Amino acid sequence: MKNIYLSITLIALFSTQSLYAQLPNGSIAPDFTLVDLNGTSHTLYDYLDAGKTVFLDFSAVWCPPCWSYHISGALEDLYVNHGPSGLPNVSSTTTNDVMVFFIEGDGSSVAQLNGGSGSQGDWVAGTPYPIICTDGNPNSTAVVSAYSIGYWPTMYQVCPDRTLTLCGTTASPYSLVTSCLPPPSYNTDARSFMNNSASTGCSSITPEITIQNYGFNTLTSLTIDVNLNGTFQYSYSWAGSLPTLNIEDVLLNPVTGLVNNDVITIDVSMPNGVVDADPSNNQTISFIVDLGFDNAYWDGLLSIDVAGDQQNSWYLKQVSNNLIIASGFGGVTGVSNFFPLVFNECYTLQSINGANLAYTVTDAIGNVVLDGSASSVEDFDNFTTGNEVWTVGLYENDMNDIVAYPSPAKDQLYFEGKYDYLRVIDLLGKEVLNSTYVESIDVSGINNGLYLFEFITSKRKYTQKIQIAK
Repeated sequence: MKNIYLSITLIALFSTQSLYAQLPNGSIAPDFTLVDLNGTSHTLYDYLDAGKTVFLDFSAVWCPPCWSYHISGALEDLYVNHGPSGLPNVSSTTTNDVMVFFIEGDGSSVAQLNGGSGSQGDWVAGTPYPIICTDGNPNSTAVVSAYSIGYWPTMYQVCPDRTLTLCGTTASPYSLVTSCLPPPSYNTDARSFMNNSASTGCSSITPEITIQNYGFNTLTSLTIDVNLNGTFQYSYSWAGSLPTLNIEDVLLNPVTGLVNNDVITIDVSMPNGVVDADPSNNQTISFIVDLGFDNAYWDGLLSIDVAGDQQNSWYLKQVSNNLIIASGFGGVTGVSNFFPLVFNECYTLQSINGANLAYTVTDAIGNVVLDGSASSVEDFDNFTTGNEVWTVGLYENDMNDIVAYPSPAKDQLYFEGKYDYLRVIDLLGKEVLNSTYVESIDVSGINNGLYLFEFITSKRKYTQKIQIAK
């Protein structure tokens, strides 16, 4: 599996109350305006635009790990010695490059923040940095949803460029500030980087990169060159309208005819038609192609193991139609796909915020088709299934179980009998339609011809040939 390494510090202690997964590292932090317990209003982007790195502590008053970190003094030291000059409790010798917020994200009351019923203690006494209550007066838990908080505590570091990182309950958070880029300083400056491993195909790859306007002028155009093994493939002209520090994901054209270990490099240049004022903040985008396991057995369920916990979300997708056939969080063993595999197809496993958490996917006859460790914000790993159409084998056909009519069909096709899943396959073996159980389907959008209708249940598989003629 291709690796693009990004620094991620995991939170070791947490309590989970929802099925959300936190925002992926490298995401743009949603702006907010919140009022602290002293009645002071704070807008996130105001601090970022002033060059501050902002640390957000999303906690709940009842959460023991949250309390342990709160009383450790790590954020108190961060705010007092590095917070904005002139703010309450900030040292006169501050480095003036950080802001800290404590956000009680579970909607608990001010009384509970002061040590009331159900609280771990008095969160207010001795806390020098702003405390935000989300009990609805005046702040709500909308900020929790915006930041996709899935467990307590969740610690985010937000850099002046508005990108965030899950930074964890580290004892020395100020050491993380140096990972942030300095604020914009040129009129025309484009930044480019990659937030995922891009390998989303099995014989071709459609790269996706992220661009950011790091200049003061609105970014309206870029030239993006794609090379394969040092040979120019194509030039992609991006056009848009990005204000300062805004970000956009750009899906490029496919790179085809690939084999394992090919090297794809991507260069971004000429913002607004001129030479980039600071090309040093463009990440060198280069990755090695890994096309994954070939010819996996498709006529049976997969067994999927993913390490970790709810910090690690994943899904397995059928590439041709973007059908998600399995999904979940970390900490699972022997999970199966809820939609069946199909022959001659490419599948990609996507892991978000995996942080070196291992995964293994095994097909129905014991082939390990995926085996690796997610090592970046958003990783992809692929495998392909065999190209032989199923005829007989694991399941027994019974001609009387399911009936499809009329044949030939013109507009609507009806079914008698029960099944779990339906696939429509043309004579070249390409799937043209799929569905869970329905009593009828509209076939008016399918080209005229002979098709194989495959009905699948938990115990058997039945196929019937249907003529479409309009």
